[in-house]
Amino acid sequence: MHQCRTQAEALLAGDQDAVAEAAGRLLKPLRTNFVERPWGGLVIREFKGLCPLPDQSIVNGLGLGESFELAAWDEDAEARAHPSRLRLSDGSEIRLAELLRERGTDLLGREFVARYGRAFPLLPKILDIKELLSVQAHPEGNTEVYVIIDAEPGATLRVGFCEDVHPESFEATLLKGRQQQEALLTALGGAVDPTELQGMLSPWLAQRQAPLSALPTIANSEASEPWHAVAGLLTDLKALYWRVLDSMNAIPVEPGQIIYNANPARILAQTGRAPSAEVHALGNPENKEILALEIRRPGPTFRAWDNVRFPIREVDVGAAIAALNLRRTEVDEFLINPERVLDRPGIFCSIDSDAFRLEHLKPTRGVSVVVGPEPPHCLHAIRGRARFTSSSGSEIGELEQGESALVPVAVGSYRMESLAPDTEVIKVSLPVSA
Repeated sequence: MHQCRTQAEALLAGDQDAVAEAAGRLLKPLRTNFVERPWGGLVIREFKGLCPLPDQSIVNGLGLGESFELAAWDEDAEARAHPSRLRLSDGSEIRLAELLRERGTDLLGREFVARYGRAFPLLPKILDIKELLSVQAHPEGNTEVYVIIDAEPGATLRVGFCEDVHPESFEATLLKGRQQQEALLTALGGAVDPTELQGMLSPWLAQRQAPLSALPTIANSEASEPWHAVAGLLTDLKALYWRVLDSMNAIPVEPGQIIYNANPARILAQTGRAPSAEVHALGNPENKEILALEIRRPGPTFRAWDNVRFPIREVDVGAAIAALNLRRTEVDEFLINPERVLDRPGIFCSIDSDAFRLEHLKPTRGVSVVVGPEPPHCLHAIRGRARFTSSSGSEIGELEQGESALVPVAVGSYRMESLAPDTEVIKVSLPVSA
């Protein structure tokens, strides 16, 4: 390696020693790739072993909703906006997407690159859900799985319609709700800041039976419409808020649960489409916090309805409805129990689909887990701490709770040993051979 080069520069230049070293180790992105969201919480930093920021939501009204664990697919707008970065041993840093673009064949292998290009087509995130997310959809072929890491007692999330939905009437209802939100702002005449309005409305909306009298007065003499117009809009919007939530399955969640958001097999048999995610609104009106690992392929999110959130955000009702299964589903169709993988001690499989395979690596005292050799894949430590060694016995890295890594193809077989009680690492791989 040229003495004047940083390790990042040497990798991009194709220095053989630098590339060989990177190809034989876990590539661990920085654990601080956070994204602020209006629905975000505050426990994600503690989960990742970082100093808490208790004033985060007070200072700017936003929590830390997401951590992009492995964002290295620049064709996706979100991944491009929040790229994963590696910090090398000399302190230099490099975007993972840039490294794969330049050295993809060395790190990913020819077969992987031939199928996916010089990038990694997954977008795993840690979600810290404190408030209710929007009602969403994804295009055909995009499924997701939620591994519940922690949850407050009584927490729920909503996945799939619990009743058949008529597309034209549902679209008209949501568009009318959007118009009513805009009309409410007009009626208030700028008397209330939209962010302050959200703070006042959110707890009132969440209490199904709370009357208008329980809502602090938000109209004054400067409003362009009389109070009865504001009251009528609020009443209609609250009814719609609950009507939409009640149309979806409310799934109680607890730590360790696996929820696979994909069209049930019986639905696919009728449609002939590739599986996609069902309608979903993660989180719950009661603001019971959920910490989860979300695994999905990169791709757009279509927001159908934003649960009367202010400031008003963009929606694409037509695209969302076109992407969704509008037939009734059942809660049990989304709950997954991991199964032991035969002849592979400590390995359990929960999802094995055309999009990705999800395994749970759980070494026990004195018994390590052996993996591979396999195509490139990613690892996510959700509990404990683990050491990884190659088949030759050399250490290739460690992961502790809250850390993730990309495993290059040249690593080959490796062994995972637990360094703490109750260690669990989620392994996610993509199909390579047709």
